[in-house]
Amino acid sequence: MTTDPPGQVQNLTDPDISPAIASHVLFHFQRGGVPGPLFYRRLLTAIEVGSADQRAALALAFSGWVKAFELAADRDGGGPSRLVRISRMGGRR
Repeated sequence: MTTDPPGQVQNLTDPDISPAIASHVLFHFQRGGVPGPLFYRRLLTAIEVGSADQRAALALAFSGWVKAFELAADRDGGGPSRLVRISRMGGRR
């Protein structure tokens, strides 16, 4: 994480994953966070149950969501911890 000139914090893990997305994905995986609106809860279910091809298609429109989902699923690589750090960034990016 670095600080941009106006004092904004840049998310170096992936700029497509906002703190809100990270928080909603963490909730989906029952690792804290907060539930998102119904559309995004269903989107996460679609990402979860979709095939690799379907997930790739969803990533075209919802790249941050798919990337965050894959991070959350990567428990051995520390993905959930990275999402927690992103979610704690609040509105700062």
